[in-house]
Amino acid sequence: MHPDQRQQQIRTLIQTASAEQLRTALEAVLSATADAQRERDVSDYGIGGWRSPDVVDAEFETRSGVGDEVDSSVLAALEAETGGGF
Repeated sequence: MHPDQRQQQIRTLIQTASAEQLRTALEAVLSATADAQRERDVSDYGIGGWRSPDVVDAEFETRSGVGDEVDSSVLAALEAETGGGF
């Protein structure tokens, strides 16, 4: 699916989803970003360490960065909408 189509589908679903469904979806997003931000472990290097440490590090930096950006965007949006902040 093209990113524009995916965004449109998300926007459509937001309009029809209940508050509980939106909370559940947001929890799933947080779970995905937590997984993306996990630290490297031995399995990232492959059996026998065949994957280059440079590749593993680049992959970690990329997925962690995306997770950070998504978390930051979600937090900023929630704070803006609720007037919240800690």
